[in-house]
Amino acid sequence: MNDKSAKDSHRRPGAPRRWLVRALIGLPLLLIALALGVWTSVRASLPQLDGDAAIPGLSAPVSLGRDALGTLVVEGRTRLDVARGLGFAHAQERFFEMDLTRRSAAGELSALFGDKALERDRTRRVHRLRARLTDRFEQLSGEDRLLLLAYTEGVNAGLHALPMRPWPYLLLRARPQDWTPVDSLLVIAEMYFMLQGTSFEAGFERAVLRERAGDAVFDWLSPRGGRWDAALDGSQLAPPPMPTPEQLDLRRAPAPEAPASASVPGPAASPASARAEPPVLGSNNWAVAGSRSTHGGAILADDMHLGLGVPAIWYRAQFQIGSGANGLRAAGVTLPGLPAMVVGSNGAVAWGFTNAYGQWFDWVEVPPDAKSSTHIETLEVHGGPAVTMTVSEIDGAPIVASDGDRRFALHWVAHQGAAYNLELDRMLRMRHVSDALGLAQRAGMPHQNLIAADRDGQIGWTIAGRLWAQPGLPEGFGRFVAPGAMRREWLDPDRAPQVLSPAQGQLWTANNRQLDGAPGELLGDGGFDLGARAQQIRDRLSARDKHDEASIGAIHHDDEARFMKTWAARLLAVARSDAATHPTHRAFVQLLENWNGRADADSAAYRLVRQARLRVLDTLWDAWTLPALGDRQLDPKRRIRWRNQFEYSAARALDERPGHLLPAAYASWDALLLAQLDAAAREIAPDGNLGGATWGAQNASRIQHPLAKAIPALSRWLDMPSVPQSGDSNLPHVAGPAFGQSERLVVSPGREEQGWLSMAGGQSGHPMSPFYGAGHQDWVEGKPTPLLAGPVIHRITAHRD
Repeated sequence: MNDKSAKDSHRRPGAPRRWLVRALIGLPLLLIALALGVWTSVRASLPQLDGDAAIPGLSAPVSLGRDALGTLVVEGRTRLDVARGLGFAHAQERFFEMDLTRRSAAGELSALFGDKALERDRTRRVHRLRARLTDRFEQLSGEDRLLLLAYTEGVNAGLHALPMRPWPYLLLRARPQDWTPVDSLLVIAEMYFMLQGTSFEAGFERAVLRERAGDAVFDWLSPRGGRWDAALDGSQLAPPPMPTPEQLDLRRAPAPEAPASASVPGPAASPASARAEPPVLGSNNWAVAGSRSTHGGAILADDMHLGLGVPAIWYRAQFQIGSGANGLRAAGVTLPGLPAMVVGSNGAVAWGFTNAYGQWFDWVEVPPDAKSSTHIETLEVHGGPAVTMTVSEIDGAPIVASDGDRRFALHWVAHQGAAYNLELDRMLRMRHVSDALGLAQRAGMPHQNLIAADRDGQIGWTIAGRLWAQPGLPEGFGRFVAPGAMRREWLDPDRAPQVLSPAQGQLWTANNRQLDGAPGELLGDGGFDLGARAQQIRDRLSARDKHDEASIGAIHHDDEARFMKTWAARLLAVARSDAATHPTHRAFVQLLENWNGRADADSAAYRLVRQARLRVLDTLWDAWTLPALGDRQLDPKRRIRWRNQFEYSAARALDERPGHLLPAAYASWDALLLAQLDAAAREIAPDGNLGGATWGAQNASRIQHPLAKAIPALSRWLDMPSVPQSGDSNLPHVAGPAFGQSERLVVSPGREEQGWLSMAGGQSGHPMSPFYGAGHQDWVEGKPTPLLAGPVIHRITAHRD
């Protein structure tokens, strides 16, 4: 062995150890460097808060100030300059969310998320909204086009001013595309989907149910109103006749067998997750006239109920357009992607919205020999080849559904160009309620119950959004129509229904039926909510002769469960019937007798009653629909669910106890109620600790960032803390885990300094921003966050590029 070999042999035993030591030292350093690089890249996309900025097209410098909550205070010489400033801030804080909104409406999410979004894109692309709205943009008024162009200039200036593209695109390995004016119209389209999509889907199911069950049974299963109605005109609708034994008799034959996963009549418990109130995307709003306020000014309140996320769907803003005697100040919430103030007050008029459930669509059965047009749509797919799909239309209505060999087209107001404009932006100029109502009736937007209040003390209601001239179908919700019955003409806005200066000095809406007679038929029935919320709000308003901001605002947090008390009384009566010999039922009696009648987070009684009610409604619905719908009801993907007003029919049967409508699995109506009460207790408290099964444990908030939903590991950094919540769907304080009061507004025009505006989810979409989640804790705790911006702590001065 030579000297070199001897040296190599001597070194080799220690060499691996040295490399291991170097690796152990180097790997953490590498991870630290990687984390630092990620942190630096994410931080580089932080919005600018101070200094100077360049925005094309400005006629004069614009100030973009922010207070401690991140409320944007835009000060500009003209409306177009303010739109440019708003667009700049929207892009810097919320461009990723804006991008998701336009892509969702257009069916273009696959270009960002890959093939996992293809199925959703196909369901949206069939509506061809980007193509339709590209045509619509050219038809808009010159004023609307200029406003959209100005806003677009601001958005793209804000996007390009970021040193690094918005941080979500780094994770997705994608690059944002510039904003266009058509994208803002797509934001309106996405709101149509959000606010009306469940209606037209339910409308299809109801048409199927009517055909198979017949008119008499259908009307029983889908009543239009009842004891909880709180219409503005005071109307009450007669209940439909109860089906006769000849029309529906559950004693004739046993119900068909069903898989264990299905919800069918019988005493066995099914998963608690299957028990859910049908979704109602809605809101509450209410107002009192100056004659009913302590200070002589009208007062408006509004809380819009939507899916909750991080950041909030809304963006707090305050406009100052011009200065001096001709200046205009407005405060409220904007929707990133649009230049308008959606809800707020301009010092003379305040306005707020709730969703209006009219019949804004027709389901059209396509004849087998119908001539249709076709369009080839190309769907871009991130990381993969593009995919094409063929869209078929009949007279412009896309064919989007089938039932066996039958095909159906959707004739929907959102497909019509006149359903889109920027009239809502002109609310900034309104000085009187009557003018605000007239403007709302010309607005191209999803149909809403508008309530407005003015500085003179007047209040008013109307439907915002363009209406069809033809009334809704006489049979209401649920019927297929022939192509020739498609409605095409627009109603003259002057003929739209409205209520101005009501004699009682108060107004209220909560997605319930508002009118009867000819005005009611004009709106049709798109699946109104049960009126329990509206009735409770109406009664709270009536309970005081005079209101102030505090008493009006307190209704936002009203957790009294008046509606559920009727169910508690019903269940308590049957539990008492054998409490002396049945220990479990004795425990039910004790729990229900001690209930305070509220949907409090720490209440186990409320949760038990709520769960038992849902079980009863599921049981009766399945028993009454299985004879007509058969196997369809046993398929979770095709099952038709009950809707909110089924409550009226179920409650009537429980009160009148007809033998032919009692599900065959039960010896009596009391037995049915007790079985559902027992099953509900097992569902909510599998361990037997019923007192610990509180409502807040089920109703804990889960307010997430969109990327945390896709990547759960990010939740701890991106989501809002989960907290038990009071409130529920059939009372004024609407609160669900990821759904509820997206904002709470209280304002008297001219008294904005005493106004409130609370918002869930925070202002900024950047987790390193000081405004990420800002204001959310006040919303959680129900604190009245001021409407007007506080002292400006950050300021950008924007100049023309």
